[in-house]
Amino acid sequence: MGKTENTLSDQTTKVALVDTLSKTDKILYIVILGMLTAFGPICTDIYLPALPAITQDLLTDPSTVQLSLTSSFLGLAIGQIFVGPISDAYGRKGPLLASLILFTLTSAGCALAPNIWVLIVLRFFQGFAGSGGLVLSRSMACDMFSADKLTRFMAMLMTINSLAPIFGPIIGSFIISVGSWHLLFWFLALWGVMLFLASTFKVQDTLSVEKREAHLKEAIFDMFRQLVNKPFLILCLSMAFIMGGFFSYLAASPFVFQSIYGYSAFGYSIIFAINAFIISLCAQLSGRLSRRLGDPLIVKISCSVMLLSAMAMIFIALIKPQSSIPAFVALTCFVALLGASQTSGFGIVMSARTGGAGSASGIFGVLGFLLGALMSPLVGLLGETSMLPLALCMFISALFSYILFVLGLKLKQSSKTK
Repeated sequence: MGKTENTLSDQTTKVALVDTLSKTDKILYIVILGMLTAFGPICTDIYLPALPAITQDLLTDPSTVQLSLTSSFLGLAIGQIFVGPISDAYGRKGPLLASLILFTLTSAGCALAPNIWVLIVLRFFQGFAGSGGLVLSRSMACDMFSADKLTRFMAMLMTINSLAPIFGPIIGSFIISVGSWHLLFWFLALWGVMLFLASTFKVQDTLSVEKREAHLKEAIFDMFRQLVNKPFLILCLSMAFIMGGFFSYLAASPFVFQSIYGYSAFGYSIIFAINAFIISLCAQLSGRLSRRLGDPLIVKISCSVMLLSAMAMIFIALIKPQSSIPAFVALTCFVALLGASQTSGFGIVMSARTGGAGSASGIFGVLGFLLGALMSPLVGLLGETSMLPLALCMFISALFSYILFVLGLKLKQSSKTK
């Protein structure tokens, strides 16, 4: 067997590389990793305001243009399966730089795409490259921190990540207002170059040579071994169900506030920004409370509040109040606890792994995208004027997340006593 992290006995004695940096470099390091975790929303949200212009310019229809979003999500999901094992075998920095180069080239290619089908293909590879930022930022956090320190660090990354849904559409709208949709992709290409330069000079490889897999095939086998690691897999699924509920919110909330309650697009964007900001606050709060309350209790409380919010949303969907305030409160309480549950839950999930952080982080990310892809289409089953499918998806997500989390914790504890 290769030189994998098959034992976690050194978790409590980890010394973070960032502790050796100056205060300015430490902040820059956190910002870089935070921007890497934001590849998902950046690749999608900044692009949304340009969809009508792309539809007209490339002489296509809205449903076909939507495929460019779908292909990007597929790339973000599938890429994590590949990048994780590669980083366990060859370290974090090399795959990170390669991902950023591919992201930059595909972004430039999207700007030059002659038709919609070329754009769809390039968007897949752009998402595939962006997945490297998602996997590797989480893996590097696990390399550097453990326990409550990992929770606090992930809270900082979550804070930066939560800003992307706020500023992404704003940046996209501004670029569209001053130029064509092509400028969006040139902006993303420039963003890739800046991250490449910052990562080259400011980011260290957090996985030492002696902790890497001897061969890539060992890293791939290790990833498959994680799929039969019951505590890890069940805890992963618990967090994935939370993401399923969040993706349901993303898919349905525009219709809830615009189609049902008559909000303008700008009004909805304000609500979306408020929720993103509250997610960030809850992530920071969970980071601060991690040592005092413990991560398991934070996740249980978060899932319980999400479950109550979902039940309230079912009641709201049935009585259909004229005011949007009850729906806003219920949805805000639900998505707010995403920040707390994901921040605290990530460290618990990763502590249950028996192999490399890269492979485990890849599985963690893929399952979240998979549940999101499966649940988000369900919210439209009764049409755009019904909130009931969204409420039921929220309820199922919170319920299964809580049940699986409790079960995963029990299996994790029993495996330690054997």
